[in-house]
Amino acid sequence: MAIGEADQLTLQLSKVTGRRSVTNESRARAGSLPRLCVSPDEAAEMLGVSRDYFDEHIIQDLRIVRRVRRILIALSELERWLDRNAAPSAVARRV
Repeated sequence: MAIGEADQLTLQLSKVTGRRSVTNESRARAGSLPRLCVSPDEAAEMLGVSRDYFDEHIIQDLRIVRRVRRILIALSELERWLDRNAAPSAVARRV
């Protein structure tokens, strides 16, 4: 079956079932889009802390998106948290 025929079949099936099908092409495009949010595990890794530390000390300061059991944290929210919690260095650099 040619690629064009497969796409037509997918389109026909989606019309019949009313459900959108995710093709390899759309998966490839989604992988190239910039991410807007991450999971708590990914956020902890990005900040360089354990998930336990993240849950105990950081997540309560963040605005999160919760959908059923899924938790998402916007990258801009992590940056905001870093800006608010960054302290000036106690050691002045000598030039």
